[in-house]
Amino acid sequence: MVKKFFKSIGLKLANTNPNLFIENKVYILLFFNNILIIEKRRYLNIIKIRILRKWRYKDLGPIEVFIGS
Repeated sequence: MVKKFFKSIGLKLANTNPNLFIENKVYILLFFNNILIIEKRRYLNIIKIRILRKWRYKDLGPIEVFIGS
């Protein structure tokens, strides 16, 4: 359901990771029940508004440390 929605708003699934979506220098990485969005503030706010129209979420702010695979 989430992946289908991201594709519907123009995000493309990355070839390197099945949980990574890319659009115009915006990177969204899915983790279980979390989403990490990486980009400059201008594009970030546009993507967050699109997601908010579909689901409620809590913005936890900028990350300080990321340990990923």
